[in-house]
Amino acid sequence: MLERLTIIIPTVSRPDFVLRQFEYWRGLGPRVFILDGASAPIGIPKDLVSENVSYIHSGTRFNERLASAIQYVSTEFCTFLPDDEFYLPSGLRSAITHLDKNPNVIGCAGRCLYFFVDQGRFLVRDGYRDWVPFPIGEDSVSRRLDADLPPNKTHKAHFAIMRSPYWKKVFEASYRTYYSCGYTYERLANLQRTILGRTEIIESLLLMRSMENPPISDESMPRVAGRDFVSWATNPEFAREFLDFRAAARKIIEESGLPESQVKLFEERFSLGGIERQRTKELKNKSRISSKVGKFVLRFSPKWVSAVAKRRLPNALLKFSGWQGYELKDMYELLRAHGTAFDKNELEQIQYLSLKLDQQTRTRLKEKAP
Repeated sequence: MLERLTIIIPTVSRPDFVLRQFEYWRGLGPRVFILDGASAPIGIPKDLVSENVSYIHSGTRFNERLASAIQYVSTEFCTFLPDDEFYLPSGLRSAITHLDKNPNVIGCAGRCLYFFVDQGRFLVRDGYRDWVPFPIGEDSVSRRLDADLPPNKTHKAHFAIMRSPYWKKVFEASYRTYYSCGYTYERLANLQRTILGRTEIIESLLLMRSMENPPISDESMPRVAGRDFVSWATNPEFAREFLDFRAAARKIIEESGLPESQVKLFEERFSLGGIERQRTKELKNKSRISSKVGKFVLRFSPKWVSAVAKRRLPNALLKFSGWQGYELKDMYELLRAHGTAFDKNELEQIQYLSLKLDQQTRTRLKEKAP
């Protein structure tokens, strides 16, 4: 069944995680294309080479690689995946089955576990429980837009398993233009998805989101130093770009055939409302005591103190400090309580690969130490 799916994985200068993707996906069925924007290609060891996983080095910008990724998609379904993250294969099969049974649905999103390795321990925590589905019943463009645009919100299009014609349209339209802010593309992708049709959340699809690395931020995908969405959108230096961003959003909405009055309203909610919603979110995060405490302790505590805290403090205090993480065995019950399906063997495979890479990294650092 998974041979009906293509997975597009962009990467840049993270060879260890590229090789981990090769090891994870080899022989599992989906067609996987890893698109590298680094200045030089990496070598793939012979023992990791697999017919279903392709490594393509172009050295091009992030948006160019994703806008042109449609050329690699010849299967019925497609999805996007960051280079350090995973889907559970059982969940991908469930998504395809759901789409087979529901021809009017263009894609499936699922649930999420964040994962990271700390002091040799593989830890996870639940994520994205604030995602909500599109309203049930009347499924019109205007109703979907109303549900998804600020001040409302549904769920991300990026992490949906989509029918390929829709995925191609979403990613080609969203990534065709370069912006000096890496957070613009995801917003356009959500908008394009909402125009094209309905995606649904299913409890049997599980995405593993990595906390091992900071988000990629470089010249082709700037996200820091004044390139967060609010700073970029309100900076006079990027006023022309922001107008182009708004024009792209307007064009996407216009193509839905909505009357001009609604096009104008929805574009303003998307662009200007998007700024206000993000600004409000950031202010709330800054004002949270837990955020302040977590940042203070992480910044000023010796490493051994944070290590002991993560191991010894009760979960309530860990949550307060922003350090909360659970062993896999403790997460199983929480997932069951939410009704989220999972395969223990698949989760343990991700645990194995993550601990293996962490050990390799630590060994390398010891060898380099004087």
